[in-house]
Amino acid sequence: DGGRRRQRAMQPIDARQSFETEPNITAMQARSVTALTSMRYLSSIAVCLLLYFATSALAADTLYQASFAKGQWRRGDWTMVKSPRWAHRGGWIQEETHVRNETPADATAKEMLGPRAGETYTSMVLKRKFHESVTVQATLEFADRMAPLIVLAPEVGKQRDGYPEYREHFEVVFWDKGVNVWHHRYEEGRPSWRLAAFNRFRLKPDTRYPVTVTYDRQKKTLSVAVDGHEFGYRDAALPEAFHVGLTGCEGINRFYDFAVSKQSGGKRPG
Repeated sequence: DGGRRRQRAMQPIDARQSFETEPNITAMQARSVTALTSMRYLSSIAVCLLLYFATSALAADTLYQASFAKGQWRRGDWTMVKSPRWAHRGGWIQEETHVRNETPADATAKEMLGPRAGETYTSMVLKRKFHESVTVQATLEFADRMAPLIVLAPEVGKQRDGYPEYREHFEVVFWDKGVNVWHHRYEEGRPSWRLAAFNRFRLKPDTRYPVTVTYDRQKKTLSVAVDGHEFGYRDAALPEAFHVGLTGCEGINRFYDFAVSKQSGGKRPG
């Protein structure tokens, strides 16, 4: 009898018999698997929707973005502009990771800060004009003491031969002693400029600095951030509509990227 009991215990269980004897457990398992699959599906949809809306919002806020590495930006987006102070028109030299302003090969660093500064001036602004509050971000670097800068220009004039030339504009200048904000004017055929704001701290040569310039068009405030330093000022003369761009001057300046993003409120760019 003991042998027969052991033999019966070792016989395989019929799957149909198992289902018939435990129908409630199997049905519960099936419902659990179905519910788990549905939850995973819904979670995947939710993640995709979040990514879509986040990406769409970011894209809507970004008005312009470019790297200045070789082959990564379009010159056709920009207008080259000269200074009314000098005859030199300037030009960009394309390097692998950035662009830099043309400078005279036979000039010393000291000469480029003084009598030959005009030969180092290269500037361009985006053709697109903005009518709203914006944040401008760039990564830039200077080789000696100065002076890469971000520019806001209400209008771009022309010299007698039709070449684009600055009239009134604002410069946010980065140099070894901090930041200067210059307001340039052009009246009766003559340029003039005044120091509108400044902040003093140490910036090092041959160092890449991410910089941020935020213009609140409604409040007429301009704010600057670089290397942990932030400051701003209010100026009723700041423009309602403007081009943004960059300038290299008074030495070798390198620019790695440039972006413009929209702030809350205001109109879209025209």
